[in-house]
Amino acid sequence: MNTALLSPNTGLVAEWAVRSGLSLASWGLQRAARRNDRDRLLRRLEARAAAEAALAERDATFRSSTYGLL
Repeated sequence: MNTALLSPNTGLVAEWAVRSGLSLASWGLQRAARRNDRDRLLRRLEARAAAEAALAERDATFRSSTYGLL
């Protein structure tokens, strides 16, 4: 005989486990949909390229302004 079936809190624990499992599964599906969203991925790539270009431009400006100081 399983003593877990005799515990009065077994139903509460089982309900909690099922609800947490379902919420975790829905979160995983939403995350997978976000990660596979092509438009979102393209926007992120464009933003990264713009940030890298701005960083390179800033570095070039900094180098040209400090060139004569050395």
